[in-house]
Amino acid sequence: MVEPSETLVSVIVPSYNYENYIIPALESIYNQTYQPIELIVIDDNSKDNSCNLIKETIKSKNYIERFRSIKYIQHQYNRGAHNSINEGILSSVGQYVSILNADDLFESNRIEELIKAIINKSSEFVFSKINVIDAFGNDASFSSDLAKNFIKTQESIKEFPSVGWSFIPHNTAISTGNMLFSRKIFDAVKGFRNLKYCHDWDFALRCLLLTEPLFIETTRYYYRLHGNNTFMSLGDVVDKEVKIVLGNYFKQCRKTTINQLAPSPRNWPDIFFDMIKNSSLTNFWYFSKTIANNYLQFKQNRADYKDYKYLNWF
Repeated sequence: MVEPSETLVSVIVPSYNYENYIIPALESIYNQTYQPIELIVIDDNSKDNSCNLIKETIKSKNYIERFRSIKYIQHQYNRGAHNSINEGILSSVGQYVSILNADDLFESNRIEELIKAIINKSSEFVFSKINVIDAFGNDASFSSDLAKNFIKTQESIKEFPSVGWSFIPHNTAISTGNMLFSRKIFDAVKGFRNLKYCHDWDFALRCLLLTEPLFIETTRYYYRLHGNNTFMSLGDVVDKEVKIVLGNYFKQCRKTTINQLAPSPRNWPDIFFDMIKNSSLTNFWYFSKTIANNYLQFKQNRADYKDYKYLNWF
């Protein structure tokens, strides 16, 4: 078995107009106790000074010596977060992948703890507890209803029969940045789909069909709320995307799943429908059986295909 300390981890940093936060984000990767790291930064056509700050930082001697390799990709037009992440991962070579959104931070022991868990427990997907921070990096976990809801969402994990079950009503990882996963599973699910808000939840649910996620409490992901977070401006997009995400999962989970703990009628015959009902998801279950869902998934697959074509990923 490969020793956790010898495994190359690719850290992907998608960035867009975060000049106030990108340097602390990069520093939190630089300061990781885990050593074998490949750094890949993708700027999605920022209009502020982000690009100059990134380029100046990653060309420094300290950064060149710290990382196994560094790659910088600059888009000529905005491609969206999901495309930036996919492109970054496809440009990387690590056996495992971690994402850090450019406005968030890693705790210094994060990668070390997550890699140790994912390898020793033979999983393909791991996430940790989060702390909510404000624009200045101060703890803000109980400063607003939104922050409290994120904390409550993770505290609810222990109320479910498995970690995987906690992903059905909501994304208990909270963010793409709070996920570390194998390249194997990324390739198997074909990466992140063309969704503006729910691409992280959708990715986690598709991974769930293949592997049971691990929840680690010995490290933190620092999730920043600053008033300009992407999800705060998406409005009605969210409702449509929830239909796409749950419609796809419920359609797929009716088949035999590789992960025998994945929530499905076959894996959990005694409690599945009660759990769906208790989570107020019965309507989504029935919708997943309809022609309307088939059409919705068809349209989504077409949008995803265009992205795959752009990335030459077939």
